[in-house]
Amino acid sequence: MSKAGKEFLASLKPLDNPYWELKMVDEMIKIVKREEQVFPSNFATIDIQEITDKVKQAQILDPEELLKISSALLVIKAVRKNITNIEEIPSIKELIKTLGKYDDIISQIQKCIAEDGSIKDSASERLRQLRIEYRQISEQIRKRVESFVNANRIYLQEPIATLRDGRHVFPVKATHKSYIKGIVHSVSSSAATYFVEPEEFVSINNDLREAKEKEQEEISRILRNLTFTVYEQIEKIEQDILILAHLDSLYARAAFACQYNAHVIYPSQELEIKLIAARHPLIDKQRVIPVDIILPRQKCGLVLTGPNTGGKTVSLKTTGLFCSMMMAGFPVPCDENSKLPAFSKIVVDVGDEQDIKQNLSTFSSHIVNVIKALEVADSRTLVLLDELGSGTDPVEGAALGLAIIQKLKECGCKFIITTHLTPIKIYAASDEKLVSASVEFDPQTLEPTFRILMGVPGASHAFEIARRLGLDEAVLQEAQKFIGQEYMNVEKTIEKYQEQTVILREKIQEVETEKIKLEKLKAEYEAKYDELRKRKIEELDEELKKTYNHIKEMKKQIDEAISNVKKKSQDLEALRTASKLFEQQSKIVKDFEFLKDQAQMSSDQPLSIGDAVRLKNGRAVGKIIGMKGDKYIVDFNGIRIEARLNTLVKSSLEGKEQPIINFQSYHSNLIKPEVDVRGLTVDEAEPVIEDFIDKLILSDFKIGYVIHGKGTGRLAVGIWEILRRDGRVKKYRFGTPGEGGTGVTVVEV
Repeated sequence: MSKAGKEFLASLKPLDNPYWELKMVDEMIKIVKREEQVFPSNFATIDIQEITDKVKQAQILDPEELLKISSALLVIKAVRKNITNIEEIPSIKELIKTLGKYDDIISQIQKCIAEDGSIKDSASERLRQLRIEYRQISEQIRKRVESFVNANRIYLQEPIATLRDGRHVFPVKATHKSYIKGIVHSVSSSAATYFVEPEEFVSINNDLREAKEKEQEEISRILRNLTFTVYEQIEKIEQDILILAHLDSLYARAAFACQYNAHVIYPSQELEIKLIAARHPLIDKQRVIPVDIILPRQKCGLVLTGPNTGGKTVSLKTTGLFCSMMMAGFPVPCDENSKLPAFSKIVVDVGDEQDIKQNLSTFSSHIVNVIKALEVADSRTLVLLDELGSGTDPVEGAALGLAIIQKLKECGCKFIITTHLTPIKIYAASDEKLVSASVEFDPQTLEPTFRILMGVPGASHAFEIARRLGLDEAVLQEAQKFIGQEYMNVEKTIEKYQEQTVILREKIQEVETEKIKLEKLKAEYEAKYDELRKRKIEELDEELKKTYNHIKEMKKQIDEAISNVKKKSQDLEALRTASKLFEQQSKIVKDFEFLKDQAQMSSDQPLSIGDAVRLKNGRAVGKIIGMKGDKYIVDFNGIRIEARLNTLVKSSLEGKEQPIINFQSYHSNLIKPEVDVRGLTVDEAEPVIEDFIDKLILSDFKIGYVIHGKGTGRLAVGIWEILRRDGRVKKYRFGTPGEGGTGVTVVEV
């Protein structure tokens, strides 16, 4: 967005360790995708290099330049504020943490200079007074001009006054110039008009001019002071502008990543090249074919073969370019699972008929580059050689190529070479330290697909390409005679090998597609099973909730019956109704107490496989069928759950008909809605609190108080965890100062 940002991008070079730079690019990509604002609309106003150079040369800035300085400082302020408010970008925040605060400079400039570049009266008290004085003199002159014109109208060409060098003069007729005493400043071209400054105007014109000069002196002083204020911070300002340029470059790289679907690849410590779906950014996005280039850690080099115009050179360039981009802090257009080592040197020899610049390299220049590669290559070097062995006799070229490959293997570097020479193809296919690969060729269309087949050598397909381009068939037949049957057999074998590999690759792709579908179905079924399992457990616990509701309703009915008896003690029918209700509910309560006693009787007993149990907060009876760690596996009519000992109660109702209780009333004996667990451990307090919650729900109280004291706070933390797990608890909090403060937890059920 700024010239400074463009210059920063242009200056980027591979770094020894680009991790921090890449991390910032990664964070900026998140910012761009979230559409969070970092830069104000006037960000480009940071381009003030010429102005800062002028300040360093001790030149006074004019008002417009000072306004540009102010604008740049405001951008620094806005960027710092915006970034501070964005989450999850620690590296970028580290970059901008040294940005200065320039509120004093900004306020001084804004106080002195208006948006149109004029100097404000408020710039200084002296300037304000001088301008008042100037306006007063101007007003006096205006009145004198009117008086003079009225008195001497017959002598003037026009009844006006004009300015000459800041002095008021009048256009006097040449024939009447002797009637006006004063100083002649100029004469019209026709000599018919003399511009005369009358004697009575000399003094006041002097006063006006002097006032104007004083004003200009004061303005110069103000601009000088403002420039000096900027000068005192100029180095810091330039550093901050550089930081903003850095941010601008990060934003540009992030925008590039979004546009080209590029990802940040961090340098790998493993010496493995793994480019997945790599796309050269200079090829049109609609036309580029993604390629996979893989050179495993245990392999030294990759030999890439195949027909001309098949994409070998582009693949070579893509590898070198992406390594350089990564080390310079750029996102790379490839899959995010790609890997690239942190190479310290890249030696390249690329140049043939397909080179964009048509730089036709000679055999000599190839050898010079190879010599350089062999001199500097080490374990952190990438060597890229295009058309190894070309430019000379094929037999000698192949021999040299094989020797060069052997020497590169000894250097311990990573290398990728392209070639058409069959001896090198065969050598690469049989050497365990090399990977053989080829660019795919479609035998049906006789055209390259630009995809790379790893592990497969490629035929040159020279005859097929020549045939497609229209070479006479008789010439092709004659050529095949010259080349020899043995060579043709080798090429045919390579072609068949490549065809089979293509078929196998398609089959693998089909299997991968089916695998993805199966995994998706598996995940869906597991999610549905979990949902059904949870729903069943919720149904088991729902029975207990209904019980609580019945008990509350039962209490309400009893209270109403008692009230009716009290109000209508003489009403025999009311007494009979109450009596029947009491009798009915008494039986229900006894049944409920029976269940409770049964649960209580067995709750303290140890549990083992085969025991009948129920959840503490449920009535459904299940059977323990196994153990998993410290948890029991309980089967509830086909639904299996895992539960800890403290959540289970042993039941004696296995195989028996459970009492069917139509709960309509039960009342807790809770008199005061509080429980004191001070002095207990969390484990000791848990059953006490659960019993308290039970009683609280069955009572008239909705709010309860758990007294745990302040102490170390460990007991309070444990109690809050117990309450958090209990679905019956609506909310909880520490008490207010009047309720006991942090020594008490207030519970709402």
